[in-house]
Amino acid sequence: MKIVQSTWVRYHHMDLARELYQMGNLKQIFTSLPWWKAKKESNEQEIPRDLISCNFLFEGIRRVGHKLPFYTNTMDDEIAVLNTKFYSRWVGRNLPECDAYMGISGSGLHAGRVAKSRGAGYIMDRGSTQIRHADISLNDEHKRWNMPYRSVHPWLIENEEAEANEATLITVASHFVKQTFIDQGTDANKIRVVPYGVSLKEFFPTGAPIDNTFRLVFVGQFSLRKGVPYLLEAFKAFDHPNKELIVVGSVADDIKPLINSIGTDHVTFVGMVPRASVKQYLSSAHALVLPSIEEGLALVQIQAMACGCPIIATPNTGSETLFENGHEGLIVPARNPQALTEAFTKLADDENMRKGMSVACLEKVKALGGWQTYAKQIVAVAEEAKNIASK
Repeated sequence: MKIVQSTWVRYHHMDLARELYQMGNLKQIFTSLPWWKAKKESNEQEIPRDLISCNFLFEGIRRVGHKLPFYTNTMDDEIAVLNTKFYSRWVGRNLPECDAYMGISGSGLHAGRVAKSRGAGYIMDRGSTQIRHADISLNDEHKRWNMPYRSVHPWLIENEEAEANEATLITVASHFVKQTFIDQGTDANKIRVVPYGVSLKEFFPTGAPIDNTFRLVFVGQFSLRKGVPYLLEAFKAFDHPNKELIVVGSVADDIKPLINSIGTDHVTFVGMVPRASVKQYLSSAHALVLPSIEEGLALVQIQAMACGCPIIATPNTGSETLFENGHEGLIVPARNPQALTEAFTKLADDENMRKGMSVACLEKVKALGGWQTYAKQIVAVAEEAKNIASK
């Protein structure tokens, strides 16, 4: 079973490519990474460099454009459309013979058609919720907070929905994402839920939380998409003598005035940190909190579990696919600061619950398996897609 992948930049596809190569299933991976980052990935993942094909042209133009004073959102949208059209056709022209082709959403329409014309299976892989659903959800969220929203270009939405129609099968990482596809009219029989993996060599407990402070940690971009206004409101209402919220990651520029208006007492912003340092923040926290509005399957949840860190999250993070409410963590409704505050209080007041959840996290993440398990499940989906395409 020879599999070709295409992805924008890195995402989870490099971890998948590494495992597929070790299993003898990787034919080629296409990426929009620049060649020097592809070389770095080749060295780190131990994938031969000639199996990684790069096309950084339009990705590079957009990155340079964002630094120019005259570069507008309209210009960026048009270049994003050109990038998608060009990249997808480039993958299609260079697609080697394979049994199955797996393209991350937006990258694979033309290559998928080429693969199917040869009798191979075409798998569309989507990391977030269905694109139209995501656009509507985020638009609604920005309206709630009276903030401007930059909608997804209509052509990009239509392109991804064409991919979903064209694909032999669709892979998503959580049941929450699957439901958003169904809600937008995709045949449920085409969708396969395959949760991501985690490297237990990279993420593991490095210590324990301190006793005299109840510490919550947030990891990711601090933005409306991640539900941070509700987090700050909930944390502000959380009555605890020694509370602390650590924010690891960048803060979206457009949300800074809103953050300041809610207040950031007892909140520490550490910014971006090296990937190797994330496990230290997770290990030192009593819980990871992730109140997202729109997400596929937040990888940091699996990383937290590998560090023995309980989770407080909304269903919109894909949490219900990963763990059981009340066992490895607490699942609370989205856009509900009161429910978040109650979850904080519940964990802060019950040390035995926290410790039990920590142990349960470590046990569950081992049962879920790492990236090799994810890769084996993807190979099974690829074999199914191949069999369907051959009929």
